[in-house]
Amino acid sequence: MAKLVSKRYAYALFEAGLELNKLDVFKEDLQVIAHVLNVEPQIQKILSHPKISKDEKKDLLSSIFGEKVSQEMLNFLYIIVDKRREGNLMEISDQFNELFNEHKNIVEVTAITAVPMDRKAQDRLAVVLGNKINKTIRLRNIVDKDIIGGVLLKVENKIIDGTVKGQLESMEKAIKNVSL
Repeated sequence: MAKLVSKRYAYALFEAGLELNKLDVFKEDLQVIAHVLNVEPQIQKILSHPKISKDEKKDLLSSIFGEKVSQEMLNFLYIIVDKRREGNLMEISDQFNELFNEHKNIVEVTAITAVPMDRKAQDRLAVVLGNKINKTIRLRNIVDKDIIGGVLLKVENKIIDGTVKGQLESMEKAIKNVSL
């Protein structure tokens, strides 16, 4: 139920962004909001607390985000408070990002490697993947020492395993399935 509610609010915000030609502004605003809520989780607790009045919550939002986000986004936050959907803010942000990326033909890809990828390697990988799937790639690199070597790619709902560990596990399964 919460996800459906979040989708509706995200879609309404997305449509408003299209109509006002402020999609990019709204995306940046939501990034600011998500960052603050991640760095200061007590703000989310305060916003979700049932004994704190709507006016107090709006004042808090205004004092935190008044100078950091657009007036339209601040008004959207007020609507969220009025409808008692403060607990859905992060999910709304995530849903908006999905709509934004789909609209802009962007795919977010996570490349998991044993050592950090340098910027040149990341750019090269993004170009190769982008050409393969005909989309703009937004690449993020995560380091996981268990990978051993190679790269594990998470593209939308798919995992592409080009790791040494993955190849070794595949060989192990093949050997176990061999009957003598």
